Amino acid sequence: MRLEQALDRLLAGGFLPLRPTYVRRLYPDGGRLPIAHRPGGTYIARWRMWRPERWIGSTVPARNPQRIADEGISRLDVPGLDLPLPVALQLRGREILGSRHYAAYGPDFPVLVKILDPGQTIGFHFHARDVDVWKHPRRFGGQRFGKDEAYYFLDSPRGPIPYTHVGLLPGTTPRDLADAIADGGGRVLELSPVIHQKIGAGFFVPAGVPHRPGTALTLEVQQPSDVSTLLEHVSAGRVLSEREMHPGFASLRDALAFIDYTTACDPTLLRRCALTPEPVRGRQPRGGEEEWIFPPRFRKFSGKRLVVHTRVESHEDGPYLALVWRGRGRINGARIRAGAEFLVIATAATRGHVYEAVGGPMEIFKIFPPAPQHYRKSPVSP
Repeated sequence: MRLEQALDRLLAGGFLPLRPTYVRRLYPDGGRLPIAHRPGGTYIARWRMWRPERWIGSTVPARNPQRIADEGISRLDVPGLDLPLPVALQLRGREILGSRHYAAYGPDFPVLVKILDPGQTIGFHFHARDVDVWKHPRRFGGQRFGKDEAYYFLDSPRGPIPYTHVGLLPGTTPRDLADAIADGGGRVLELSPVIHQKIGAGFFVPAGVPHRPGTALTLEVQQPSDVSTLLEHVSAGRVLSEREMHPGFASLRDALAFIDYTTACDPTLLRRCALTPEPVRGRQPRGGEEEWIFPPRFRKFSGKRLVVHTRVESHEDGPYLALVWRGRGRINGARIRAGAEFLVIATAATRGHVYEAVGGPMEIFKIFPPAPQHYRKSPVSP
């Protein structure tokens, strides 16, 4: 009852504040998240891993070689209470999501948002497609979805290697790829074209396409999944085990069959998937400006960048996640500042809510789950 009462008080304000959630990975951090004061500062010797990722509004548990219960799951920022976001959705999903979204999703919020802080390039890897996860759930650790993802490169120091390998050179075969991986020494990267991580721009990576993200601080939006297969044997100077590289597969060659070679080898891939901000149609909000950084045409997620100069009244079609990137101010009269994350519930989103900047511009990212008409529920049980 205490949980429900606390949740109802938050719902009355129109948004659910969330605590930052940091997740372990096999690559070093770049020292740009609040939990690190220098590159590599989040290293945990017990697991030989770092915490270079902040997950935002997550209902997805992290899939790591050594599991920690509920790692990756977001929690509401309620003093004295431990209230995971999935529990809040179980208790008050219809009120949080609205009837239309709740009818499509059930008690879920099917999008995952991250800030990636790589101190060195993330290993060459790919993510499975929906159809592969649904046909072979045991191979992919019980994940519910594949993993389309998109990046927006944040205004921050870009690190030592600010470029990303995406896709494969036209004509690359599974055997070519397997041989290059076996040779080691980074030879596999010779088979993959490169994009530069330009601040204020981004890129869409379809599931099934190998890629190797560079060191720019990155806002990533993706399907609600933590499925991944590594295509390099070494990470941060450490030789990876077979289980760490390709969980769910007896051999790497078996895993390579799940790459989408048609899309990965498409010579137009880099041009087609590049993202530049697009103005939101219609009038810009008074007191601010807004643009699409993840356009709705991708269907599985979308996102905007809102800059509030004075006061902006915002209206959306449904609930969304928000991250205050810069500045400070208020939402519906409640104080917010850089680093704050929260879920704006359906009633506040659709009826209108007010952002006010204090002491200068306030920059906010607004991330949306798929529209109900575009959402296909996973046949894999959570």
